[in-house]
Amino acid sequence: MQAIKAIVIGMGFLIVAGMAILVYGLTNTFEPSKSSKGGDGSAAFGTIRATLPSGATVQGTDLDGDTMLVRLAMPDGGVQIMVFRLSDGRQIGTIDLQSQR
Repeated sequence: MQAIKAIVIGMGFLIVAGMAILVYGLTNTFEPSKSSKGGDGSAAFGTIRATLPSGATVQGTDLDGDTMLVRLAMPDGGVQIMVFRLSDGRQIGTIDLQSQR
């Protein structure tokens, strides 16, 4: 009888300890990052400096995951899209859209 009582008490302790570890693990996983990383784990890159073409104005921006698109209205009526990777702040491409004349 003493052995069964010890086993039940031990199993109860293991259940409580397991639940405490589970709660700790869940709260630690979902805690916002305290470092300088973004919500998706991308490293902060600081300030992006990009030179706009002469006479261009920013029409808008779009974010898609780690990519940012900047739409520019060009003085000749065309549109230019600058593509940036947010994880490192680099401009990874430019798309020039010209209207047919």
